Amino acid sequence: MNKIIIFSFFCYYLIAQVAPFKLPENILIKQKSIIEISNYFEFNFNDSDKYFLDDSNNHIWQKTFSLNSSERIFVEFDDETCGNNLFLINDKKEFSGPYDLKSFKKTNPFKATELTIQILSKEDCDVTNQNFKIQKFEDIRQTVKNESYYEYRENPVILITGYWPPTNEMIRDFSQDLNLNPNGWIGDNWENKGYDIVSYFPEFEPSNCDNCGQGFGDLQVDYQNTSEDFWPIVEMHNPVAIITFSRGFIDYSWELEYNYYNRLNWISDYYPPYLPTPNPPDEYVENYFIRHSSLPMQEIMENINNANIGLDSYIDWYGDPGRFVSEFMGYHGVWYRDINQLGNDRCVTAGHVHVGGLIDVETAKIATHSTIRTVIDYLDQFIYLSGDVNQDDIIDILDLVLIVNFILSIEDFAIIQQYAADINQDGIINIQDVIGLINIILEN
Repeated sequence: MNKIIIFSFFCYYLIAQVAPFKLPENILIKQKSIIEISNYFEFNFNDSDKYFLDDSNNHIWQKTFSLNSSERIFVEFDDETCGNNLFLINDKKEFSGPYDLKSFKKTNPFKATELTIQILSKEDCDVTNQNFKIQKFEDIRQTVKNESYYEYRENPVILITGYWPPTNEMIRDFSQDLNLNPNGWIGDNWENKGYDIVSYFPEFEPSNCDNCGQGFGDLQVDYQNTSEDFWPIVEMHNPVAIITFSRGFIDYSWELEYNYYNRLNWISDYYPPYLPTPNPPDEYVENYFIRHSSLPMQEIMENINNANIGLDSYIDWYGDPGRFVSEFMGYHGVWYRDINQLGNDRCVTAGHVHVGGLIDVETAKIATHSTIRTVIDYLDQFIYLSGDVNQDDIIDILDLVLIVNFILSIEDFAIIQQYAADINQDGIINIQDVIGLINIILEN
């Protein structure tokens, strides 16, 4: 099938924060191949797929495929593939990339009905002998089980952070800084749900920037600045949950990231030192140690997709958040959660969301609020009041009887009851907890 279509990448298109700024080239589509992907489809580039642009001095290979229906796919390739960068482009003019062909072996998931694969190279190398594979992305519904029960505290804090727009603008209402949020903080006991929502983010000039750079203010898009700001912020708030956001691909996605690496091979930021110090950032685990999101990702994804607001939410179980400052920020969130699992100020859940660069601020706010509500529903499953063993919101003689029966092996406890019964938090339920509970009852 021969058709001519022109890609129009308008100047207002936003740039992805998964990796630094780069756009694909505007190349005329001369031919489309109709393919059907049962599991995967292998292909090679040939000489007719090659182009050269004098103005950018780029050698380009490009193929376009018609998939018959909208599919979420990823592309695999050899890490020995010549060339510099690979882009995926769909019929909606959304794109994913650039992928450094020397560092990656596959792309992130990408949704398309018509898929264009474009390779850019400054050198005139030969990609015709390289193998590429288009594979269906299966969103395997893994169950991430977390039983991080935590003791009731007055209005625990959920910390949310952003980077490039729309992720800073969509959380502005939750900032406690009147200079950033002159309309006033809306996060105090948000929606009467018993949680305070607090946000931090950098500013950019202009506020609707495309190639935004480092920015200014809190949590700038810079490795050193992110770390230097992050640790005092979490020490101040002792958050029970952390949701970090950054701009993702140039589409309408709400991508939930599962994996975060204590890596060495970060992409350089904007000013020296260009890489984290120290590198890797987490000195207490081995290089490339992997941490995971503990957010209720399945529920967030389903709630976003069921909201009918035009977004495509999915979970990236197998990829990574891009090796740039976004992944660095995401790693900090899950790192804090992993090392704060004990005590009254434990952090129950943390993870990162990549927000599509074409999403307008109002829609992004709706999706942000949905995400926060889902996290709150999740947190409410794990909250307990010390001494309230029967979970009736009253600490009285009935709770005392239950603890005595448990010690005498008359009663079995669910996990949350064990937490509530362990008054002195020593991991053992015994006579000391009985005495502690009696004191609580007498004080009340």
